[in-house]
Amino acid sequence: MRHEVRTASSFLMDLLRLGNILSKQDLEIFRSTMEELMRDHYQQHWFPDKPCKGSGYRCIRINHKMDPLVAKAGQSCGISDVGFLKTLFPNELTLWVDPREVSYRIGENGSICVLYDGSVGTDVIDRYMITCKDSIRGLDNIIMDPRNKLSLEQLNLTAFVSS
Repeated sequence: MRHEVRTASSFLMDLLRLGNILSKQDLEIFRSTMEELMRDHYQQHWFPDKPCKGSGYRCIRINHKMDPLVAKAGQSCGISDVGFLKTLFPNELTLWVDPREVSYRIGENGSICVLYDGSVGTDVIDRYMITCKDSIRGLDNIIMDPRNKLSLEQLNLTAFVSS
C-alpha cells in the first residue's frame, strides 16, 4: 500500500503545485497528511489478492463535491475553504488507488491514465512520466473545454513532475 498511497498523494500535490498558491512546505504538509489519511482510511479495505474489491471505497472524487480526504488534507496546510480548494483541481477528477495500480481520469469521459503499475518491473517515476504523457494525448476535447481550469500545457507539466 505504501507505493500506491505515495503515488496518489504526490500526484494530488503536483496538481496543487500548478496553482502556485502554496509554499513548498505547505505542499509537503498536504502530501504527507493525504498519505496518512489514505493509509488510515484504506486499512480495512485493502485486498492485494483481490485488487478490485473495495475499489469504490478507495476512489477519490472531485466533481461538484470535494472528496472529504482531500478537504482534510487541505485544512492541514491552511486551506479551510473547500470551495477555494476545489478550484485548484480539475473540475472532474477521479483517482483510483488500488493494490498494484493507481490511475486517474480528468473529465467524465476522459481517458484513464495509469500513474503506478506495480505489476511492471520498471521504476515508478519512469512509469508515471511515460504512461501519463502517452495517455494524455487523447484528452484534447476535455482539456480545451473552457469549463476546465487546466490547460494542455499545465497537464503535460503534471505528467513530468516527479515528486
